[in-house]
Amino acid sequence: KAIEREMSFEVLRSELEGRDYVVVDDFSNSSPGELPKGWRWRKRDEKKDKPYEVQVQGNHHVLAARDTGKSVILLKSSHWDPHEFPIMTWCWRADTLPPGGDERFGHTNDSAAGLYIIFSQNWLGLPRQIKYVWSTTLPEGTMERRKKWARPYFFVEESGYEHRGEWRFEMVDLIENYQRAYNGRPKNRTLGIGVLTDANSTDSSAEASYADIRVWPRRALQEKRIVDHCQCLNAAKNGQSKDAGTVSGSDTSGPLRTVR
Repeated sequence: KAIEREMSFEVLRSELEGRDYVVVDDFSNSSPGELPKGWRWRKRDEKKDKPYEVQVQGNHHVLAARDTGKSVILLKSSHWDPHEFPIMTWCWRADTLPPGGDERFGHTNDSAAGLYIIFSQNWLGLPRQIKYVWSTTLPEGTMERRKKWARPYFFVEESGYEHRGEWRFEMVDLIENYQRAYNGRPKNRTLGIGVLTDANSTDSSAEASYADIRVWPRRALQEKRIVDHCQCLNAAKNGQSKDAGTVSGSDTSGPLRTVR
């Protein structure tokens, strides 16, 4: 079914393994110290250093980012039906927040962590996309769009320094957020995702990590089968290796994938 609809291999793998969620990327197939497999960057960033690398934390692979002004977006082609899998979850951790970062304005448009969902593009090649951010200054729940042509709508999922250095679990409703942003419904096949940790506008530095990006059917949320699967990363970070590979409670979604 996934092949017929031209969906990504991750969707096919989910079908073959009988899972009702899709692992968009957990970086387990990428080697530590290198850029993640299957990710690329924009042509204008070709000659820039890429401030990202896969690292191992406990038994898990994560994508670490540290920017001092390069502002390079990493992109991955990923095709799933957002109507079939409208709920997205991921883990991220912000270690250094760009001082004064405020995504509403060009001169302060920096985020410790940002995750893009690229739904489609128009005939000019301009994407319809949403960006989820860990903002330095804007409060959680903020939805805005920078007043410049073709800029993405962004949603603030984490804010400030209270949880700096902690792995945080995020869960969003892609369909609901798309409707809020664009007053319509997305197409039946996404184009991809992107990550951006940047500090160029504030001329500072930013540092964050990303892990285990998944999409789920709505029934998984309704049946309360989606739980915080980031706690194993916090346990690994704190050296509690005994339980680092599992999640407490009845997590039928399973733990983060271990290093192979």
